[in-house]
Amino acid sequence: MASHSSSTSETFSMPTSTTSPSSSTNERPRFNSWALLFLFSTLALTAHETDDSNANAGANKLVTAVSSITLILSAIGSIAHLGFSSFLSSVFVGTLIEGLVALVSLALWAGCLPVVMDPRKGLAQMYVGKQSDEVIDYQPIISNANLYFCSWGAAICVLSVFAQYVRERLSAGNGGAERGGGMGYTNLWYLLGLASVVVVIEGMRFKNQVCVIDGGAETATCGRNTYGLVTGIIGLIVSVIISLFSTFGKDSALVTTISSFLCAILYTICAGLLTFDKGPATYVGNQYLAAWSGFFLSFMIFGSVVKEFMGVAGGSGSGGGSANNVNSSNNVEEEENEMDTI
Repeated sequence: MASHSSSTSETFSMPTSTTSPSSSTNERPRFNSWALLFLFSTLALTAHETDDSNANAGANKLVTAVSSITLILSAIGSIAHLGFSSFLSSVFVGTLIEGLVALVSLALWAGCLPVVMDPRKGLAQMYVGKQSDEVIDYQPIISNANLYFCSWGAAICVLSVFAQYVRERLSAGNGGAERGGGMGYTNLWYLLGLASVVVVIEGMRFKNQVCVIDGGAETATCGRNTYGLVTGIIGLIVSVIISLFSTFGKDSALVTTISSFLCAILYTICAGLLTFDKGPATYVGNQYLAAWSGFFLSFMIFGSVVKEFMGVAGGSGSGGGSANNVNSSNNVEEEENEMDTI
């Protein structure tokens, strides 16, 4: 009897040791995003400063200032999440200060990225023409690959930091509970919204800079660009609405399935019209990458939603079955302990 009671006391003391690793990993939830933002900001600054072809003084100063500021802010965020300084971690991690720093960094890159990607300024993209007959057929292509990809990497990282911070604050306000059934793919909706923004901006830019020039592009090319512009606007509206509802726990599986299916159809046609034959994005650039990103992201969301909606994922079912097995085994052990006591 004494040995049996000692074994049961050991069983009850086991969970105390298993909870410590999870608590330690939750102390720095956004470290990877802050660290990657620091890396991309450093590389973007280096790529811009070592490019001898930059001639626009105003744009050069803007890129240098934004990349330098976010480099410093992301370094502070990374150090705070590492926990080297308990004071800095307590003041920064998960507080309003971190939210403001993330928001400022997001605003800086939101203002700087269109300037970096403007082909007329020649920083990361430039216009080239493949003249045929009387049509020049201008299209933007990547001219500084390091600046191009590092700028996009920094923008995506700071968007990820801000989204994770908002989600954590909403979860804390809900007592730590998860909000909504679609939190697993909410980030995909954010990325689809970002791709839609790029499609809209590049479509407007092509319309205002190329289609207005005599011989700048064929009529069919400008028509395809208009379809891409409409698709980007619809994708942006849908992704913003669904992601907000999902973040606040008000998402509906049926509405999300229909919305993702609509986006998948629209972006399938959009990618085909923009990047093939007489499309305005047959060269690799913002419009090309954004169109195909919207295509793949919309199908990823649609596939994930269909799995959850149809119950094919099986994650919750297996988890529930394992939980029931654990509960039944615990009940059997309790009954055996009572019989031994009697």
